Amino acid sequence: MSTPPFPEMDELLQRLLDGQVLPEEAQRLWKAVQEDPKVRDYYIDSMLACAVVRRSSIVTGELSESDLIRAISDLRDVGGRRYGWRVYAVVAAVILACLVLAVASLIRPSVPKGPAVGRLAGVYEARWAGSHPGPDGAFCVGSYDLREGLATIELDRGTCLFLEAPCRIDLKGLNEVVLRHGRLVAMVPPEARGFRVRTATALITDLGTEFGVLTHQDGSTEAHVLKGRVQVALEAKGSARQVSLVVSEGSAAIVDAAGRTVRGGLAARPDHFVLALPQGPIDKTGNLGKKLNLADIVGGGNGLGTGALDRGIDLGTGQVFKGPATKIRWARQNVFWRTPYLAGVDCVFIPSRAPGPVVISSTGLTFPGCPRTLGSYFGGPTNSGKFFDLPSGRSHIVRLNGITFGTSVHPALTLHPNAGITFDLDQIRYAHPDMKLDRFTAVCGIPKDLPQTPFSSADVWILLDGEVCCHLHFPRERHVLEDVDVPIPSRARFLTLVATCPRRADYSWILFGDPYLRAASDQVEAGH
Repeated sequence: MSTPPFPEMDELLQRLLDGQVLPEEAQRLWKAVQEDPKVRDYYIDSMLACAVVRRSSIVTGELSESDLIRAISDLRDVGGRRYGWRVYAVVAAVILACLVLAVASLIRPSVPKGPAVGRLAGVYEARWAGSHPGPDGAFCVGSYDLREGLATIELDRGTCLFLEAPCRIDLKGLNEVVLRHGRLVAMVPPEARGFRVRTATALITDLGTEFGVLTHQDGSTEAHVLKGRVQVALEAKGSARQVSLVVSEGSAAIVDAAGRTVRGGLAARPDHFVLALPQGPIDKTGNLGKKLNLADIVGGGNGLGTGALDRGIDLGTGQVFKGPATKIRWARQNVFWRTPYLAGVDCVFIPSRAPGPVVISSTGLTFPGCPRTLGSYFGGPTNSGKFFDLPSGRSHIVRLNGITFGTSVHPALTLHPNAGITFDLDQIRYAHPDMKLDRFTAVCGIPKDLPQTPFSSADVWILLDGEVCCHLHFPRERHVLEDVDVPIPSRARFLTLVATCPRRADYSWILFGDPYLRAASDQVEAGH
């Protein structure tokens, strides 16, 4: 098996296949392909091998595009070598041409040519693929693909649309939008009554309301009424019958994947949608001299981006592992492992149902108030924004507020309950003597784009030298996103992060987005 020419090569290829590569990442990949023959050969071999795997009847329909990168690891050395040189050259040229077009579409997106129907009212880390708003913020009739962040569109009759990435829409005019993929919220004033949101299986018509619509990969549609009422009808092509249902405030309805049935009587879930743009500036990886990335330290780095993505610490052995964990394990007693091979990480541990102290540091500090758990764990703390879904056998990239975490731009430290990690602040200060680190900031939550609802609630505990200074509760019934800002006294030595779950921890993925130790002079807020 060949080795990637640079550490994030496979990560970029996965994101390219998933259509989630960012413009700056696409530029970096294209520049490397142009300048480095090893990168070019690796890229071409990978794409050729992907094509081979896709054609295989064994895996057709069973692997996502991003999973192909992992599936072809044994094929990469022969990606193009068994083909004749003429075939190889032609296919290589086609692949490179596709990359050029993909990069061009990301760097120089076009503006739809239809009539203007609205304007851009606000954005939050928004990145578009293909068409994008005009220079003056105008939205014309046409298609739009929001790949990252959030965007608000105000149509000329007063309707306001909130888009959360990933979201693809077709603006048909002042009275209708087609939701191809993702989720949106429509706030419709009385003068725009009758506004419609169409999906592949449903037609949702405003009856004077505020409502959210989301589509699933299988084609099913959910409509959640936050105010007023809507009419939910089946798309004519999905069913020969004229079926519709009026859904009132606080209720929701689901249209099945085939577009043949509509089921009401469900509770609306406002937490599934973004109803306002977050306040405060988004964090950036610039100004690295004033902050340290804790996820990077878990990945074996120095906190300044030298670590590897998708690296974690196995809670069962205390050793480093690569890629997402794929097995749920059980600890019958409280487990503790020192991690001297990772500078800045003191230890990892598992809080279980066993009686006795939960040791959280190499000096013997304990967490007396740690709740009892079932002792289940899934891998361990990781420098990643991915999770592996056991039933489907697929990896998923997670988002918070439409932003993809677990990248070099927005790092992520994931903790699947039940897990704990302690950082040695003295070691970190010694390695960075010019930085006065006085607080820990992050955005914390359970991503809402999981395959299933969490089986149980989850809790996050943040401790300094064994004392709880922050406790966050994440109910099973709703999605909560919390800003974390914990002051760190100069005398504090250990920072501990713990995730626990009282029952089965399935899908209770705790994500710390942008987990930074900050210096006193760094005034950037962690608002999300």
